[in-house]
Amino acid sequence: MSEEESSSSIPHRILTKKQTMISFGGLFAAIFAWGISFAGLIPMMALSLESQGYSSLMIGVLGAITPVGVILAAPLVPFLVRRFGTSGANFLTSFCSLLTIVLLPVFDSYESWLVLRFMTGIFSATPWIVTEAWLNSIAHDGNRGRMTAIYGTVMAGSFAIGPLILTIIGTQGVTAYIFSAIAMAISLVPLLFIWHLAPVLHLPKGVRLSGFIKSMPSILAAGLLCGMTDMVFFNFLPIWGLRVGFDENTAILLLSLFVLGNIVLQLPICWLADRTDRYKILIVCGFVGIIGPVVLTVAQTFGSITGIAITLFFWGGFAWALYTVSLAIIGERYKGGSLTAASAAFVVAYEIANIAGPPLAGIAFELWQPHGLMVFVGVCAVLFCCVIIYRHARTRA
Repeated sequence: MSEEESSSSIPHRILTKKQTMISFGGLFAAIFAWGISFAGLIPMMALSLESQGYSSLMIGVLGAITPVGVILAAPLVPFLVRRFGTSGANFLTSFCSLLTIVLLPVFDSYESWLVLRFMTGIFSATPWIVTEAWLNSIAHDGNRGRMTAIYGTVMAGSFAIGPLILTIIGTQGVTAYIFSAIAMAISLVPLLFIWHLAPVLHLPKGVRLSGFIKSMPSILAAGLLCGMTDMVFFNFLPIWGLRVGFDENTAILLLSLFVLGNIVLQLPICWLADRTDRYKILIVCGFVGIIGPVVLTVAQTFGSITGIAITLFFWGGFAWALYTVSLAIIGERYKGGSLTAASAAFVVAYEIANIAGPPLAGIAFELWQPHGLMVFVGVCAVLFCCVIIYRHARTRA
């Protein structure tokens, strides 16, 4: 056991209300700055490679290499927390992520970027997983859904703001790199203020991550569907808009409406989840994923812009609620180091979908234009509903 775990970390049961609120504030501030940095880099690097003449395949490979790093590093997170403590592991890996950003303009070849972005994924796994486990550890069942909703709203908002800032500062030169590095550095500051308030989250020796993968199939299925829907829409929704006849600005607006639902609807959905069966809310989210493609296609066929806008807004909110409500369920079921391991398994599922979703959706899109995209996303939602309804009826897993 590390020194921090034995003497400095404070379990949830002895945190005062003020300390709990300070912890929440620090975590939300850190993830907001981290998200702005992370989300801003993705389109900036893609546009940079595009301007240099790199193929779409090579740009896609660079985009996928960071999630690969996260997946490989996630099983190690509980052991890093045990070795360095909750705050120590979180701060150390966040600082290493900052270094990978600082080095991007220094080593600006494609091969160097592959290595650096892979390392970014390796180092990003710990702050991502630890932040979610930390948040769940200090929440209680009465406010857990609300806290995960705020977390989801903050993350979605930061992911929307990061690319938006690029339109102001531009993507050429080193300015965008400096901005991303500053944002990542700012994310470290709140962690220093809440360092001493960290809960004990290390995994006991002999407990394996694979056991958590087997014990939470419904939650992992929710992570898969959320990751699949979000990444597929970020890649293909504007293209779908172009192929059904919208101009470029309107096609981009479709994605903005989807993201707006991500941001606005988390609090009301998770407020309801705090007051009812959270698994039933996940089932509702799954059914929205089935109905969404149907309604969207009908609205597009009849040329109803209003229908398309309303559908994407609500679909976006319920799609992202799969993530936030699942986090609340994880916090309800697991404590301490087990919470860290369960969060790691959930993040792995989400990132696997991030990697697998776009190429599978692309194949469906090409096989049946323009409807293959909606069919693919709808089928994924059907499979999710089958899994969770079956498991909910039998074991509430």
